[in-house]
Amino acid sequence: MVRKFINANDINMPSIKTYLKNPRVVTAAISWFTVITVFALKFFDIEPAYLIPIYVLGIAVGGYLFAAEGLEKILKKNISIDLLMSIGIAGAVILGEWQEALLLTALYATSEAIESYTKDKTRTAIRALMDLAPKKALVRRNGKETIIPAEDIQLGDIFIVKPGESIATDGTIKKGSASINQAAITGESVPVFKQVDGQVFAGTINEDGVLEIEATKTNQENTLAKIIHLVEEAQKEKSRQQQIVEKFGKVYSPFVLLAALGIGIVPILIGGSVSVWFERAIIFIIGAEPAVLAISVPLAFATAIGAAGKRGVLIKGGIYLEELAGTKAIAFDKTGTLTVGKPKVTSITPLNGHTHQEILKIAGSLSLHGTHPLSQAFREHVEQEGVVVTPPQNFQSITGSGIKGDLDGQTFYFCSYSFFKNLGHADVESDTFKKLSSEGNTVTFVGTEKEIYGLVAIADVVRPEAKEMLHQLTNLGVKSIMLTGDNYLVAQSIGRELGVTEVFADLKPNDKVHKIKELKEQYKHAAMVGDGVNDAPALAESSVGVAMGTAGTDAALEAANVALLGDDLSKIPYAVKLARFTKSIVMQNLVFSIGLLSVTIILAVFAITSMSVLLLIHEGGEVLVIANGLRLLKGRV
Repeated sequence: MVRKFINANDINMPSIKTYLKNPRVVTAAISWFTVITVFALKFFDIEPAYLIPIYVLGIAVGGYLFAAEGLEKILKKNISIDLLMSIGIAGAVILGEWQEALLLTALYATSEAIESYTKDKTRTAIRALMDLAPKKALVRRNGKETIIPAEDIQLGDIFIVKPGESIATDGTIKKGSASINQAAITGESVPVFKQVDGQVFAGTINEDGVLEIEATKTNQENTLAKIIHLVEEAQKEKSRQQQIVEKFGKVYSPFVLLAALGIGIVPILIGGSVSVWFERAIIFIIGAEPAVLAISVPLAFATAIGAAGKRGVLIKGGIYLEELAGTKAIAFDKTGTLTVGKPKVTSITPLNGHTHQEILKIAGSLSLHGTHPLSQAFREHVEQEGVVVTPPQNFQSITGSGIKGDLDGQTFYFCSYSFFKNLGHADVESDTFKKLSSEGNTVTFVGTEKEIYGLVAIADVVRPEAKEMLHQLTNLGVKSIMLTGDNYLVAQSIGRELGVTEVFADLKPNDKVHKIKELKEQYKHAAMVGDGVNDAPALAESSVGVAMGTAGTDAALEAANVALLGDDLSKIPYAVKLARFTKSIVMQNLVFSIGLLSVTIILAVFAITSMSVLLLIHEGGEVLVIANGLRLLKGRV
């Protein structure tokens, strides 16, 4: 069966059945049914005493959920908005104001249902992602094909995916080729053609062709599971505004209750009317309840995070949206970030009487265990040349510089310009080196501590969207800085081509961390974009770390606060604009909420209006705040 894929730009609305399963929606609906019933019966002049059971039913059903939550929280020494509303409704019942009590219940239950509905909409992306991966997979084991639950797939299993089917877990294609629709995972609108040795991700769709795939991740650890986990964890990281509002609520709600007790008790003790001042206390509780303020901030951040996730930008919490909104400088790694990260060898230049073949064998041997893109590029070049190489002994990766190992009892290095310069080799400054570097090549050297055998020029291709992305950031007032371990000439060449504001080269991982600290001192908020293990410390140090998602390493994704699932740099300006739009919505909601709360408190203190009118004002304001926050839902900025 062909499954419909989820387009990153679509907004998937929960079905009616989903809402009917939501208890808040059901209880609010029942309470309004009783309201309509009461007004209908009053039209026929039914005795008020006969209406009391209907009032009780509507209040009990409509108020059960938030009253229970209020009581549960007070046991934890937390006086909540739910408790305040429950006291207000109970007070109205004691005063014999059955109609007001029922209306209070129906209105507040409705506001709770609307809030729940809104949260459902922001969680729709997660539910849709969960549904992307198939529940079962066709696996070949011991020469037999068997359908098993997807969660039972083991590393190394070969599973078969037919046209129109979803891919069960991450893997490598071992047989066949097909166009893969990755829209739901990476945000790419155009299917990507993949063949043998191509990487595929859980939840993507095989549009044509039969594929045999070797599982490289289990169902619990694949890309889709990682995305779902990151989005769910995002809600735990709250923005500063949200933290301030929550702290305010913890102090404000008890204050409202104490003030109401004062209003209700003190005047009575000095001879005031019990019924009058008890009613004034209940009206004060209703007028001062801060529901509109409590929902104004978290709703906006939750909605923005959900909208960004559907566009392939995973933001791990509201605090990082807040940081991104204030970002004035973004630092970029070069290889694999501003460039594609799949460099190719462009030339090999022997020196000091050594030969092309010697360099191929030495550098090729060292590259066998290298994980850096430059090592991978040279390894592929050696394979194309048909040269047979043997693994080195005592292999070691020199962080930020290159690799080394022993061949025939001698230690060789395949390292950067700065490494050999620090060893005191004067010939690293040759005209050949300068020429190749000025042309955008990364030039590495092969040799021993005493002698350079030759140099290898490797060139990478800049990402096609990188220049336009940097141009958009400039228009947004954000400076772009390149931080790279590559040599200065190469970095400058690529920097000029792309229009980078500043370039810092020859940096080791610790140097990048130091530079990020300097940028934070200079700009207060400084983000970092990277993809490799060596970028993880700088990503963690930055105000907002942005990892290149599907191409990024696990270490980079773990250290980062934002992940670009499709490795699409054009999403960075989008994320900045979304963050600023979110900040604007939050400020609008805060100003409106504080203003509205001030008005209702004044109305309540001076008993200018009834409790029903006060609640209508409150809940009407809450609906407006929610509607304003929902402007973020489609992620359009």
